[in-house]
Amino acid sequence: MAPPAHHKEVAKFLREKFEGNASISAYRDEVGARPVPIGDFGGSFFSTIGAFDSNLSLPEGNFEFSATGDEDWLPNVLASSIYWLRERNFDSWPLVCEDVVKQNAKSQYRHMAFTPSPFGLQVSTGQVVHWLLGAPIKDSEIGISQGELLAKVRHMYPMWLFGDHV
Repeated sequence: MAPPAHHKEVAKFLREKFEGNASISAYRDEVGARPVPIGDFGGSFFSTIGAFDSNLSLPEGNFEFSATGDEDWLPNVLASSIYWLRERNFDSWPLVCEDVVKQNAKSQYRHMAFTPSPFGLQVSTGQVVHWLLGAPIKDSEIGISQGELLAKVRHMYPMWLFGDHV
């Protein structure tokens, strides 16, 4: 089954942002079900494609999940974060997905914290998609505040995600 056109719009937008370097793969849960499409853009920026149409209980908005860095476990962590969130409700930022790194890699990090980007992309359905900017965190950072996380991701992600212009 082909992805919906508005999901393709998100992938095309990111591919253009990263000058055409892109691949999209489906990441699945431990039994090989529930695929989560995740794009690798430029070898260091990863984004879900179509998560904004999922029925996750998040603070209001349409969100794709993202991670940046050269760790090969980052795409798996994005998928694991979505599986983790499907069983929970959140109404404030930041989102902290517990133990999603630990199950995917040997790392000093165990969790992933997400905060929304101010940048929004309007797709043909009229939805405005924002990216949840993810940062791996340690046990000692589990209580990270929204301000602390925003300061952390500002040094990790491309500046266009923090502005109102493309």
